[in-house]
Amino acid sequence: MAKDIADQAHLNVRLENGRTVEEELRRLGVFSRMLDSQFSVMGVRFGVDSLLGLIPVAGDVVTGIAGTYALATAIRLKLHPIAAVQIGWNLLFDTVIGAIPILGDIFDFFFKSNTKNFKVIEKHLTRKAQRHAREAASARA
Repeated sequence: MAKDIADQAHLNVRLENGRTVEEELRRLGVFSRMLDSQFSVMGVRFGVDSLLGLIPVAGDVVTGIAGTYALATAIRLKLHPIAAVQIGWNLLFDTVIGAIPILGDIFDFFFKSNTKNFKVIEKHLTRKAQRHAREAASARA
């Protein structure tokens, strides 16, 4: 029980923008679910990204642009530059492969770049918050 509380303590860390880690992750989680897994048909989860991807090229460009929200979030939160590189790669890969007729449409239903980008931000933001909490604790000691 005590370990669970300690593991979750970083969620209450207040960031420079005034929001907590939990609030930031909740907002980004809603966005990534909408794009990647909002709907389900016969056990296959998909989102707006997959639906718009059915529109040749333009749909993939639009969802690629929408996906830059995760990149902007990583930059705004001043996460490690590696996070921005990983997110950028996921976006580029999803947009380029998704633009290939038929193959790209199938790809869009299974490659969840926004979910991957959420996990990248979650990992880096958690590390940043834990580091901040340790520094604050040592400053109080």
